Amino acid sequence: MGWFTKDSDDKIPNTRSQRKQCWDSRDEFFTCLDKAGIVNALDSRHSKDVSKNCGKEEQAFEENCANSWVKYFKEKRLVDYQKKQFLEKVEKENAQIVNLTPSSQLEGGAPRKR
Repeated sequence: MGWFTKDSDDKIPNTRSQRKQCWDSRDEFFTCLDKAGIVNALDSRHSKDVSKNCGKEEQAFEENCANSWVKYFKEKRLVDYQKKQFLEKVEKENAQIVNLTPSSQLEGGAPRKR
């Protein structure tokens, strides 16, 4: 594979209906993972459980979406889960939101030059 070549197996859904089919199969796969209690489908420790519980859904997901999309969606699922866990933890600890915007910008003033 060269610098500017495209992976021939990476078929990007071009039409609206193809993208919808990709997203629908992704949602079905993720729903199955939720039922099986699996968050990270990319973790090799869970590969047997993923195949056993959600093999059909994963196959449809991979057939209907570009390889790069499959990887992206699986990674995003994990990041979103970790973000949710972090926010729940912070909320339980009664953390306060800190506004990091300079007060001059809040009052409508021009930002200071440095």
